[in-house]
Amino acid sequence: MSRALVLYLVSASAVVGFAQQPSAVTSPLINTVDPPALVIGGRTTIQLVGKNLDGATHLLLPFAAKVRRDPGGTESTRFVVDVARTVSPGVYPLRAYGPAGMSNLRLICVAADPVISTRAEGNGRYRGGRIDLSSAQTIRWPCRVAGGRLSQDIDLFRFRVDAGQRLVFTTQTRRLGLTPDPVIRLRDSRGKTLALVHDTPTLAKDERLDYTFRQAGEYLVELQSFGVAGWTNHYILKIGTDDYARTVYPLGGRRGETIEVEIEGRDGKISSQRTPVPSDPAEVRWRLSLPDHPGSLSWPMAAGEFPERHESKLPSGDDGEMAVSKWPVTINGRIAKEGEEDRFRLAVRPGQVIRCQVAAWYLGSALDGLLMAWDPVGKQLLATGDDLRYRANVDPGLEFTVPPKVTSVVLSLRDTLDRGGREFPYRLTIEPGGPDFFLWMGLRQNPFENSGWAKMDANDTVTIPRGGQVKVRVTARRNLPGQKPDDGYYKGPVRGFDGAIRLSVSGLPAGVTVVGGEIAAGKTAGELTFRADRNAETLKPFAVAVFGEATRKDGTRLKHVAERMLHLSDPQMTHMPWEWRSRKLAGVVVSGVRRP
Repeated sequence: MSRALVLYLVSASAVVGFAQQPSAVTSPLINTVDPPALVIGGRTTIQLVGKNLDGATHLLLPFAAKVRRDPGGTESTRFVVDVARTVSPGVYPLRAYGPAGMSNLRLICVAADPVISTRAEGNGRYRGGRIDLSSAQTIRWPCRVAGGRLSQDIDLFRFRVDAGQRLVFTTQTRRLGLTPDPVIRLRDSRGKTLALVHDTPTLAKDERLDYTFRQAGEYLVELQSFGVAGWTNHYILKIGTDDYARTVYPLGGRRGETIEVEIEGRDGKISSQRTPVPSDPAEVRWRLSLPDHPGSLSWPMAAGEFPERHESKLPSGDDGEMAVSKWPVTINGRIAKEGEEDRFRLAVRPGQVIRCQVAAWYLGSALDGLLMAWDPVGKQLLATGDDLRYRANVDPGLEFTVPPKVTSVVLSLRDTLDRGGREFPYRLTIEPGGPDFFLWMGLRQNPFENSGWAKMDANDTVTIPRGGQVKVRVTARRNLPGQKPDDGYYKGPVRGFDGAIRLSVSGLPAGVTVVGGEIAAGKTAGELTFRADRNAETLKPFAVAVFGEATRKDGTRLKHVAERMLHLSDPQMTHMPWEWRSRKLAGVVVSGVRRP
């Protein structure tokens, strides 16, 4: 994905003018996009299913495309999308908007492979307790198969290969925020299982099966969901010969700098590409386009604020400990072999509060890290972090206070199962700790509250009536010591600040202003009032960042961006990860009066 997020406003029809007395409107909501895939240089018809979609006349896409809207109703509408040939393959956000306002976000994958839809009557069924092989849908590869309702049964596809043919079968499902937890099974023409994969490392609960066929003939690939159903029960199965990336290193860089990224292909060949890290202070994630590895989606990467170092360039002693004399810093490293433990000796002063956090799993690493902090003189364990325990976040974080008379501490990082290899890179950020807070857009996020797709993921949008105003809630996670936690599911070190938090907004378009903005000391919520004057341009989407600023008692200044970790599938599935991290409000000014 291009790091410069140019929003292509693709109009599907002319906007009909409103009467002088504006009518009440309710923003559109998208449940599913079918298929959740577009073709580069080709035309795809996608169907949006949800609520209030009769007021969605445009698509908001971050790439060049021509769009035409087919007539639709309140709960369903279609768009015909022609994607430009210059667009890079990857995962992109999609929203619909129009006179009714801005919709919630859904994800869509864009690639050159053609899209094949499954049959309406189903593909694959059981007869007499056995799979009916004759029910398989015949397909030709390369392709992306788009299907749905997977949890109710299996989907079965028949294809032909020559002897020696190598094919790669990859699901693009969990990474698109879709519900199925897929299992891929390969069968011969008689139904015998040849291979099966589930929980492929580095793919965030998606799957990949790389197989070479010894004999020519017909084969079957079966897709099944591992006991999971939900609202967005669709999938993409990519079949082809494309090379894919096993891993990349490093997993990010400092904002505004250019980095050299090593990319390891499916057979171990390593290539590199230079790429700029976005400079936008509101963004902590970006995606690396992989044009030489079309078998992969664009890779999730991090954008940091501190100087970057590589473990291979840190001085180390005979004991293997790497010296870190200056921090805050982000260290890029890799658990390169089984049983390896990376150890860093950090120069400190007594009484300092130090925070350490690992970023790996959400950046495509196989690492399930265990992080510990030690006093090497007193041989005392100061802190340990296994994971943040929040929506499948296996990355560890910890915070500790340096004991009296201690001038160095040792940080150790290893895999909880003592695994290792090229696919185990990480980023370790070391910074001053202390009382802190986290900001959510909208309501507090909780896997067991506010359930229902129509309630869960519209909190990163704002629809403002021209000549009117709308209030946007911002919620703080404080998790104060001795009190009931604001967020009982978070076990990480960002917590404990009880002072006032001043709210501000950047990137407002002409004609739009914001008033108010504070979360009072000890409170967990505040409001911003967005106002659009009568000259504000309608139906021109914008994106704004909401910042929270505060000062600790010792004078340290804190500044954080409000975000929304979007769980695009069923929130009750707490073992499933979040699929998108939104750090900007997507907004639009409309002519109508927005219905609360």
